[in-house]
Amino acid sequence: MVESSAYTLDKKVLDEELAKQTEWHRVLLLNHEGKPITSRNLASEPSSEEIALFLHCLEDRDKAVGPGFNLCGDHFDVLRFHPPLVYGRRGPPNEGEGEGIAYCRVKSQVNNKHLHLVVTYILPIISARVVPVSYTHLRAHETVLDLVCRLLLEKKKKKKK
Repeated sequence: MVESSAYTLDKKVLDEELAKQTEWHRVLLLNHEGKPITSRNLASEPSSEEIALFLHCLEDRDKAVGPGFNLCGDHFDVLRFHPPLVYGRRGPPNEGEGEGIAYCRVKSQVNNKHLHLVVTYILPIISARVVPVSYTHLRAHETVLDLVCRLLLEKKKKKKK
């Protein structure tokens, strides 16, 4: 179980739901304090500096685009800043050679605190398949992270009945 200040997530269920996202290569889910909730395919633990960049990247476009992102020592150039989404890539756009990255922040409907999701995807999968095409169409219920959280809540409610 993953404890958070106002709720408990079943890590096994969360990992099962995240595993359904087959186009995601690496996954890092952080709570509002930047503590990892779960991860997948990370070569190492992300450093506190890497996590701090994710937590604060939406405060200012220059904080995201200028330095880019680092995940487990791999540098990604940030190409798009559309709060609550930020995304980019590393390497060439050739099939199997490049890797995209997407960061999304959503407010949990459970405790009204932010959750931070970082996913990478191997090119030629395009960002439009991993993140919404336009942030204007983004609502919390449309994000995969919120879907995962909603599914977890529904399963929890069903178990209580």
